[in-house]
Amino acid sequence: MRLIKFDLSNTFLFLGLLALPIAGLMLHNRLHSAITYLPYILYFDIIIISLLYLFDETRFIGFLLNSVFFAVGVVMHLTYVEGGGLSDILISIPDFAMGYALWVWNNKSIESLNPFSNKPKPIIEKQKPVIQNKKNSKKIK
Repeated sequence: MRLIKFDLSNTFLFLGLLALPIAGLMLHNRLHSAITYLPYILYFDIIIISLLYLFDETRFIGFLLNSVFFAVGVVMHLTYVEGGGLSDILISIPDFAMGYALWVWNNKSIESLNPFSNKPKPIIEKQKPVIQNKKNSKKIK
């Protein structure tokens, strides 16, 4: 398994991907302390999803789980929390964005989407239409 390259941008994005769920855990413990299963969801986010982002082979699974956690979390907060849980949603937006940036910037199959890539972007050439003559075509008189 190949580990992520820890350059400056990847290091800060990964630290943010760790720090934001920790901040969410601290916020949840204060605001929703009666709901006992929430810390375990955030522990999964902090430990498992972060570890999945570290390796090339598992980064896409981490991105999918991070996206699902983001979407479900926003819907659950808008549905069940009084006032919409805006503070929790505002923490989850940059968490999702950092996970997305880590996935895109380290994915070799979509290298052309990386704005910091030094590789030249492929030039798409227009193809000329090919006209084929049919043997059984009618002749114009």
